Amino acid sequence: MKKEYIKRVGESYKNHIVALVFGPLVKVLEAIFDLFIPLVMKAIIDLNEYSEPSAIPNSISSFIAKIIRLFGVWIKDNAQLNDAIVGTVIILIMAILGFLVTMLAQFIAASTAVSVGGQIRLSLYKKILSLSKKDKERMGNSYIQTVLNNDVYQVERGVLIFIRLIVRAPFIILGSIVFCFILDWKIGLAFAFIAPAVFISLFLILNKSNKQFSVIQKSLDDVTDKTTDTINGARVIKAFDSLDYETSKFSQSNDEYFKKSISVQKNNALINPIVFEITSLVTIFVIFILMPALFNSDAAYKVILTSSLIAAMAYLAQIFFATIQLSSVLLDLTKAGVSRRRINSVFSIHNSIVTAENPISKTVNVGEEILSFSNVYFSFDEKEEHFALEDVSFNIKKGNTIGIIGGTGSGKSTIINLIERFYNPSMGQIKYKGVELESYDLVDLRNNIGLVNQKSFLFNGSIRDNFLMAKPDATDKEIEQVLKVAEAYDFVFKMPNNIESKVKEGGINLSGGQRQRLCIARALVKNPEILILDDSTSALDYLTDKNIRLKLKEMKDLTKIIISQRVSTICDCDLILVIDRGRVIGQGKHDDLMKTCNIYNEIAKSQMNLE
Repeated sequence: MKKEYIKRVGESYKNHIVALVFGPLVKVLEAIFDLFIPLVMKAIIDLNEYSEPSAIPNSISSFIAKIIRLFGVWIKDNAQLNDAIVGTVIILIMAILGFLVTMLAQFIAASTAVSVGGQIRLSLYKKILSLSKKDKERMGNSYIQTVLNNDVYQVERGVLIFIRLIVRAPFIILGSIVFCFILDWKIGLAFAFIAPAVFISLFLILNKSNKQFSVIQKSLDDVTDKTTDTINGARVIKAFDSLDYETSKFSQSNDEYFKKSISVQKNNALINPIVFEITSLVTIFVIFILMPALFNSDAAYKVILTSSLIAAMAYLAQIFFATIQLSSVLLDLTKAGVSRRRINSVFSIHNSIVTAENPISKTVNVGEEILSFSNVYFSFDEKEEHFALEDVSFNIKKGNTIGIIGGTGSGKSTIINLIERFYNPSMGQIKYKGVELESYDLVDLRNNIGLVNQKSFLFNGSIRDNFLMAKPDATDKEIEQVLKVAEAYDFVFKMPNNIESKVKEGGINLSGGQRQRLCIARALVKNPEILILDDSTSALDYLTDKNIRLKLKEMKDLTKIIISQRVSTICDCDLILVIDRGRVIGQGKHDDLMKTCNIYNEIAKSQMNLE
């Protein structure tokens, strides 16, 4: 598989242009073998009546008969049996060669399809990971999953079918019609009716199906969305005993997808009967026009007509099956076309969070300003006037510990998302080390920040693997050191395999507190300049929480930003921000806020039982 990344599906086609051209040409060679087999059959029958090939009236049959006689005489006493055996051997050789050519073409088609699919999937994966949080939220997880899986598969299958049949099927149809004209112009004329009749029928059916495939894919997005919600919320569903309710919702989406799929399949199901009907009528017509000649001709001419009719029926069978294949080709290519447009729609998304053309990186010393917000406003929807953050301003010095507290939905996590530059502010200015955030090197920025989210998430693999994700060259000593800071060393080294112990998807084989401590340690192993703990000690007891904070306090070069609902967790911070409805309504140290900020005072009293 080609490893370079692409920006459009068409680029992957260009990367495999040799296979996309050579593969169909190989299938043409196979089709030539198939087209010549009925002619050899006719020549064998004609030689049974005419002793010399030159005496056969039909020129192409005479030519094939001469080739048969070139192989010499194998049975001296029975010329007719000799011609039949030699002809059969020729047919067998062509069949074997056709089989070998087919296997080569199938290998080219399969390997190319898998390579194209893999390249598109890899590039899509990179593109999706590079998108900003807002860009991904705008598409939705269900759409992303359907595009990454189902749509890429449809394009992959389109490539497979294209190489195998896009040239072979039309070549068989046209070749059969041409040879029928050579056999008998009346048969050829009757067969010439098949192609336009079939193509018009296919166009009408597939044109209607093409419009419905986009609707079907959207229905599949909805089914995927419901499935994802059910899997992620399985515990909630069981806790509320709402299995029947959720099953009903899923059933509605599934039934809608089923109805739309059935509607398309009903249209496509007409293809085979229509093709069969057309070829059957042509067969009847051919027999009808040849019937008088069969009854009124001499014996020799009857043999020529009979052999021509047998060859024509063989070609008719080839046309029938090739037409069915062609309908499958057009159907799969129609699906692939819809999926290609959906994939390209993801590739074409302009990432709203990108590194500046000439990014800046700086260093600051302890005590100097490392981060500042100046009159920052932010809205999740640019069209709405409602702001999640309004006029937020504060300054943070390197080495300080900052606490952020506020009610649910007040905007605490939004501030963190802006610091990490998952979003850009709608108005105002954010500076990192004195440089406007949008001008600062994005990779350097995120490498300098260790983030521990509210939801502690660990990846499938070992504990070591999760730490190597943060720092690929992390040593065992570094891992052990940060495990001690996060109060995770003891429980990790009580496990049978220590840091090689298995972590299941999402860390489901660990407790909430264990996951939080491992996530804190993972953030620390990259040796960041800023550590952000977004309510990430909520599952810890007060003593463990306190021990972690004391160890972090010893790290003088590390700037700590702690979001918490516990006043006890942030009361000793150098600066505390009190957030309410997207605004900073108070900032200062604990003692000052107890006097100047009523909301902070109320939260503290409710938690500490103060009078």
